[in-house]
Amino acid sequence: MSEKANKVVYIALSLLIAVLFWLFVDNEQGSKISETYYHVPVEFIGAEDVLPSRGLMLLDGDDITIDIKLSGPRLLISGLDKSDIRIQVDLTDITAAGSYSCRYDIFFPDDVDSSKITRERVSKSMITVEVGELFTKTVPVEVSVTGKAEEDYIYMAERLVVDPATLTVSGQEDVVKNVASARVSLDLTGANASISRLFDYELLDADGNVLDKEGTMVSDNQIQVDAPIYLTKTLNLTVKFKESPGSTLDDVDWDLSTTTIKVAGEAASLENKEDIMLGEIDLSTILSDTQIDLDINLPAGAVNLSGFTTVTLSISFKDDLATQAFSVSNISSVGLPEGKSFDRLTSSVDVVIRGPADEVAQVTAEDIRVVVDLEEYTSDGTYYVPAIVFVDGFDNVGAIGSCSVACKIKS
Repeated sequence: MSEKANKVVYIALSLLIAVLFWLFVDNEQGSKISETYYHVPVEFIGAEDVLPSRGLMLLDGDDITIDIKLSGPRLLISGLDKSDIRIQVDLTDITAAGSYSCRYDIFFPDDVDSSKITRERVSKSMITVEVGELFTKTVPVEVSVTGKAEEDYIYMAERLVVDPATLTVSGQEDVVKNVASARVSLDLTGANASISRLFDYELLDADGNVLDKEGTMVSDNQIQVDAPIYLTKTLNLTVKFKESPGSTLDDVDWDLSTTTIKVAGEAASLENKEDIMLGEIDLSTILSDTQIDLDINLPAGAVNLSGFTTVTLSISFKDDLATQAFSVSNISSVGLPEGKSFDRLTSSVDVVIRGPADEVAQVTAEDIRVVVDLEEYTSDGTYYVPAIVFVDGFDNVGAIGSCSVACKIKS
């Protein structure tokens, strides 16, 4: 580097060092500056919790501000903002209504060395406050509903949930006594899903006029409202049939007293739902024309808009069917565990068959077999086991009703 360049660098460094040294001396030992901060708000410790717990409230003085003049090192004061200054009055020692002159404390941020700050002048040396008796009243929360949900959706007013359902309003008696209720405004215009959120509210007098909240303390700032907006849908009612020879859908006429039902529910649970299964009917257990009442089991969370809760299933057998009773002694078993023997205690079983009349007329007792399945019976003992009836050689004829066989299983 040339001698000229070295000289320039040397001069620059010297100037920088001189400036830094001047700033240090000016801040630590040099001249101080003063600054006036106007309208610094006063904080009241205990006004929101301690006083109300004693049945008291701050009536006057809560809007007091103070002008304060502070002096100190230039860097410290010039960097201090009004928002950095906190003036606090401690009300926690007050236990009765009355007028009080209170001292206050001034606080600065933790990174500010308050020992270097001097309080030169303040607009008030004491803070005067008025404490009075706290009047408390409980009022109901009402929801004012306007607008209409989207087409095919319904507002389920009876399922509306408001939390809390009441509010505790506190303050001066002449103010609080006028409060009759709190109102939440709920607009349903175009809604296609349930509404669940926090709402602001208004305080009303007995005539429904909106009151100013100033001068009151209320137990909750917002109200949680859960307003169900349900999708409405018409679902088909269906029945499942279990068929067997002599008991097929071709052998019967059947009818439901109603085939649809209108319901409402959350869109997520209904949008892919088209029908409700009422149950399964084993036609072989139906011995003659009959009517069966079936309960309607709605989808989870759904509401019945139609009103009826059961449906009547009517079943009638066609005229070309016939029934015939037999006493059957052809009884056997299947599924017997290895090493076990089967001794039947029932010598014969009464069986009723059903089918086309011309085929039923040809059936004999020798065509009928009664079979018990013993696969699940692994222990020795005497059992009464449900049986299955087979009619060999007649595809359209089958047993109806039920039968069981008493037997003994032994090793």
